[in-house]
Amino acid sequence: MSNMEKSSQNEVNYEDAFRNFDSGDIVRGKVIDIRGDDVFVDIGYKSEGIIKAKEFMDDDGNLNVKVGDEVEALFFNKTDEDGFEVLSKAAADRIKGWNKVLEAYRENKPIKGKIKSLVNGGFTVKIEGFMAFLPGSQVELKPIKNYPAYVGREYEFKVVNINESKRNAVLSRKVLLEEELRKRQQELESKIKEGAVLKGRVKNITDYGVFVDLGGIDGLVHITDMSYARIEHPSEMVKLGDEIEVKIIKIEQEGNKKKIYLGMKQLTQDPWENIDEKFSVGDIVKGKIVNIVDYGIFVELERGIEGLVHKTEISYDKYPPKAKELYKIGDEVDVKITNIDKDNRRMSLSIKQTKPYPWDNIEEKYKPGDIVEGTVTGVKDFGVFVKLEDGVEGLIHENDLSWDREEKPKLEVGQKIKTKVLSVDKENEKIALGLKQLTPDPWKSVDEKYHAGDIVEAEVVSVKPFGVFVKFEKGIESLVPKSEYNNMEPKKGEKVKVKILRIDKNKKRLISSFVNE
Repeated sequence: MSNMEKSSQNEVNYEDAFRNFDSGDIVRGKVIDIRGDDVFVDIGYKSEGIIKAKEFMDDDGNLNVKVGDEVEALFFNKTDEDGFEVLSKAAADRIKGWNKVLEAYRENKPIKGKIKSLVNGGFTVKIEGFMAFLPGSQVELKPIKNYPAYVGREYEFKVVNINESKRNAVLSRKVLLEEELRKRQQELESKIKEGAVLKGRVKNITDYGVFVDLGGIDGLVHITDMSYARIEHPSEMVKLGDEIEVKIIKIEQEGNKKKIYLGMKQLTQDPWENIDEKFSVGDIVKGKIVNIVDYGIFVELERGIEGLVHKTEISYDKYPPKAKELYKIGDEVDVKITNIDKDNRRMSLSIKQTKPYPWDNIEEKYKPGDIVEGTVTGVKDFGVFVKLEDGVEGLIHENDLSWDREEKPKLEVGQKIKTKVLSVDKENEKIALGLKQLTPDPWKSVDEKYHAGDIVEAEVVSVKPFGVFVKFEKGIESLVPKSEYNNMEPKKGEKVKVKILRIDKNKKRLISSFVNE
């Protein structure tokens, strides 16, 4: 008797030794030796069984069996050349796997398996030692593209088709996913109520908001419901795949579908709720410019609380520059709160009212005779507007631009000039300025230069129905009445000689007659 047989005798209960097996039976035994490519098993039969070691190999080529392990194998009632009973663990596994598949199919239960390999149209799935077929269309809820990525993964499957005579089985994971989705949707439907707070995952981000998957049902968080503070784009707050908490604020039924509107800011305290405790009309506070529009500037006082500085409240100037020329988004400014409308969540602000009203002490700053510097803000037919400081403009009337009516200076908007203060009208907020007054008045010395009876060379500057005006020098003109033409027909620009008939210095008036040579 061999040593192996002696070892076997020590381990086998001989009271019921030499059990009888039929071909095709699945037998249980204990591993008693592993030698080379063979695994020897004591099954309590008249001779030991032998199983090829490769049947115990895992996917990485490791031998997953050791002496003393109990194993199951298929009995063939056939011996090899050395007299050992030929057994097969793989065949037993196939039978056990098939039985599990059959049981799962009959009882409509899911079964666990591992995707082993790609085949035409899908995959093979190993259940114990049995290979079932999984169509590619039955892996996910949506068609898959990367087939190899699924090889080696374990899932639960539903047995959807059986051929008992051929021992074929078709599996589906998609059916289980659909059942799970329906169950989740049914559970979720019971929770979908206005006011409910749920968790969801960011599914899509657009310019106007975020679509959130609540677990099979989608809802929209509009950008205005993401934060009480102003945001330019939803991506400032969330990214794809984020899990977020939302509140259902509105549900609209459209046929068989529901439109679900969600909110994020509704889960935090509304900063306007206690606005009266934080801000009052008349307060001067610091804020940050968050938007500039044609009609004014929006200023954020704290997160979620904004106010509008209307364009008329930006500057005391009558014709102020556009807001975008003065400020940019992100600038910090001091503002005065002029109105709070809590119900409509509106606040009116003023920038100009944080500064002293410039006309209050205008008579102390500007006195007749003062020479001041300013910037041209408007050029009109009747005169030129000059800004002296914020909120204070003066007017140079057209008659005060030059002593010479025909040679007025050309001024442009934005040009800096010096002028003389002629008068200050605080009540009507007007300041009269003069440009010609910066140079001497030529009429002050007119009686020193010209006398009645003098013959003077002059230039015709304008022709009127009642006579012509001739210029002696810059700022000094004389009227030649029609009665004093002396048969001459004067034309504008013509050089002529005239005789001074009368001088009225106080009225700045000269009367002359043409000298006909």
